[in-house]
Amino acid sequence: MLKTLENDILRLTVDTHGAEIHSLVAKDTGIEYIWQADPNYWQRHAPILFPIVGKLKNGQYEYDGTVYRMPGHGFARDKEFEFSGQTENSLEYTLTYNEDTLRMYPFKFKLTVTYTINFAEVKVSWKVENLDTKEDMYFSIGAHPAFNCPIGVEGSFDEHELEFEQTEANPLTSYHINSAGVFDGGVAPVKLVYGKVLRLNHDLFIEDALVFKKLFSEEVKLTNTANNHFVKVNFKGFPYLGIWTKPVKAPFLCIEPWYGLADSTQKTDFSNKKGILYLAPSKQFDASYTITIG
Repeated sequence: MLKTLENDILRLTVDTHGAEIHSLVAKDTGIEYIWQADPNYWQRHAPILFPIVGKLKNGQYEYDGTVYRMPGHGFARDKEFEFSGQTENSLEYTLTYNEDTLRMYPFKFKLTVTYTINFAEVKVSWKVENLDTKEDMYFSIGAHPAFNCPIGVEGSFDEHELEFEQTEANPLTSYHINSAGVFDGGVAPVKLVYGKVLRLNHDLFIEDALVFKKLFSEEVKLTNTANNHFVKVNFKGFPYLGIWTKPVKAPFLCIEPWYGLADSTQKTDFSNKKGILYLAPSKQFDASYTITIG
């Protein structure tokens, strides 16, 4: 079920399936910023990654002596959320554990996703609750919004630039993901112009996503240099940032703030997984990021 929020500047559409953004349109220009899930390239728009980010080694993990199987990026993106509330400028969705999720993930969780619009900004807020009064809970969560490239009708993918808010190490270090979708310990240099600007081309993504850790920046700006339209993603507080597209000339770019990482080739218990978050019984975790269009 689709729901829409709008103000004088933008119109946001969200689906109860996956609590996923389907559309973000600037009302003055009519520009659609969100990728429209062309199945010839990638059939999603902006999935929420929960309770894992990335892939598990061999599609499985071990926790407390039991082996569980779970798809890459978790199950939330493929679940029907409950539409739990709307105000003039916000939409709220919830997903709560059930028998199906417990077969993949043995924790009693509640995930609340809230979308709030303010002028040209969309704020995406997550609340993760451990509903168990006795057992600890382990999880990751991440965003995967895909933005049209080109932004608008002018230009091409290669005419877009990703600008980091702060001057970064140059080259940046991207952590290598192997053909099985897990980290293998390798790294690759990513060259920036003036220490801040990544000029896009599809060859950057031949092997998979670019994955950055411990950036100085808390925001990146994707700009179409052919018309100067842009989208900014602020990810303050997030420890990891992924940048991804399909290398087969796909006309979109994903900007992905993450609390968590894919597995590495060195497996550990789920509770010791790299980047995993911990929640004590009856506690909650809150995080948010913003998308600004122009």
